Amino acid sequence: MNKDLLMKDTDITKDILPERYIIEGAKPDIQKAIQVLNNEGVVILRGVLPDDSVNQVVMRAEEFLSQPSVAGVWGYFRADYQKKVLLPTLLGSPVYDLIANEHIINLVESYMGAECILAETNLKADQGLNYIYFPLHSDFAVGWRKSIGEKSPITESLMQKPLGVGAAIYLHDTSEGAFTYCIGTHKLGAPYGQRLAEYPDNMKKEIIARKVRLDGKKGDIIIFDDRGFHGPDHPSKKDRTVILVDYFRTDILGYNQVTPLPIWSCDIGGLSEKQLRILGASGATFTIPFDNYKWSKISKTNSFRIIKFLIDNAFYAKHLKMKLKARLLK
Repeated sequence: MNKDLLMKDTDITKDILPERYIIEGAKPDIQKAIQVLNNEGVVILRGVLPDDSVNQVVMRAEEFLSQPSVAGVWGYFRADYQKKVLLPTLLGSPVYDLIANEHIINLVESYMGAECILAETNLKADQGLNYIYFPLHSDFAVGWRKSIGEKSPITESLMQKPLGVGAAIYLHDTSEGAFTYCIGTHKLGAPYGQRLAEYPDNMKKEIIARKVRLDGKKGDIIIFDDRGFHGPDHPSKKDRTVILVDYFRTDILGYNQVTPLPIWSCDIGGLSEKQLRILGASGATFTIPFDNYKWSKISKTNSFRIIKFLIDNAFYAKHLKMKLKARLLK
């Protein structure tokens, strides 16, 4: 798309979601979904994710989100005030019906025209704080690269084809605070980079005017082209819990993940060959070691020093008691 012109579409408003964006059924019409993705950049699939698996994931996530992961206690990660985060694979086998669902994989690979890998996934519990903390952005632009020092594989011509497909899985009925997408902007080519804030004012206004809030039901999965501008419906006063997924095409971006995914050994036998390939279990490389991934930022804060001190001394009283007892027995 020419960077000086965005297509016009009279039925795009922030408050109305045209029915053509929603495809229902346990086995979605892949060709119809691809057509919507090509035209709009985003589609909602309803009913494709098994209800039982969704419910089990929600139940397990609620347990994890009730306490932080610390000193051997399973729980959430926190890298900022605004949200709690989990790695979905820690929730066990039901989650693979969501993040490695073969109907979704078939759709994603058909749309991209290439095999893909689950490059990154997180379960996020966002707080409704009534300010913007995750602005609209595109995941790709010319010059995008996985790490500092790496030569970018993304050229202007490659920006004309799907490079990655994202997904947002709603874990409850979601409206305020829902995922939003700027319709048709996947064809724009992100000419001024990934951050909308850096665009000329006139283009910024046109892109924002194309923003649609994708309200959905529990278990809905929103599939979107990563090149388009997207983000949560901010500012919002409502909390939101969602699983976010990014599938990258391997012929251009390699069989590489942002960080390795921990998979329970007892879950491996229940996964198909295709699911294992998608999950990176067939020899994927990674960019960021897990202990340096973004959710470990708390280790660089003053708060962590206090937390570490409290953990290191949590059993100090028991230690003193045992030491005293040992002396008395001499």
